[in-house]
Amino acid sequence: MNYSILDAKLKSLIRICKETANYKKLAVVSFIITSNLLNEIGMKLGLRPRKVDANETIFNYMVLINKMLEDNFKFTLFKEDIINKISLIEKQFLKTKGEISIDFIIDMYEVYYEIRKLKIPNLYGQFDKNYSSKYFDTNLLSNFYSYNKGKQMNLDDKITKLLIHDLRNKELSIQKNLRDSYRKEEFEDAIYLKKVKHSLKKKEKGKIEIKGRLKDNITYQESINSIFGYFLMGFFVLFFILGLIITIETIYDPSLTMSMSYLFVLTFGTSILFFIFYWNYFKE
Repeated sequence: MNYSILDAKLKSLIRICKETANYKKLAVVSFIITSNLLNEIGMKLGLRPRKVDANETIFNYMVLINKMLEDNFKFTLFKEDIINKISLIEKQFLKTKGEISIDFIIDMYEVYYEIRKLKIPNLYGQFDKNYSSKYFDTNLLSNFYSYNKGKQMNLDDKITKLLIHDLRNKELSIQKNLRDSYRKEEFEDAIYLKKVKHSLKKKEKGKIEIKGRLKDNITYQESINSIFGYFLMGFFVLFFILGLIITIETIYDPSLTMSMSYLFVLTFGTSILFFIFYWNYFKE
């Protein structure tokens, strides 16, 4: 993205704010462009946009991005001190409805430009065909085949285990580098290695197929299946509690037993059905 137009408009806005001594507009813009930038990063990583209507804060969205990266690649994109700084400024911004000090505004723009330096690979892109030669040691595989030629063993499983072990070592090295210092190229390598490992573990008939988008096989904290699973468990708990309430009422007043028997069966029966459905289709 070309930021030259945006930067030019920001310079004009700064000049106007200095002339009027009113910096609220500059503060508001800093949050808008930071939010838009984080949305762009999130979408490149396959995440949902920030829930502005649900009052999701910017720093919480940054935590969400970090959580996805930590779960999948064992590194975080935003340092803790940056998130803490954003949290402090944003809480003051919300409390005062945009009336924050000039120091906070400067800090906010500094954070924005730091985040803008981060180059994020697009997980909706395709794999580069050159990656295979980068990570697969063809000489190693040839020697392995030659050494085991004619022997009675499952070469397919042994080669798979050998490749996974080799890729795992490379993956650990890349993850360490990313924790020390983020680089787009190494992040792309980490994504590719994850895809290769998944393909090796899921391969059929000895055929290893490496293709598809970079975001395939990456797990997200708020996947649709997980949300629907929690939804079912919520209904299970709700109907189970209703059943318990009805049971307690009939214990204290036995005269209600006949009238409550239908509701008793309905609530406990429904809760059991929700639980069975969750257990069969969503329990990992």
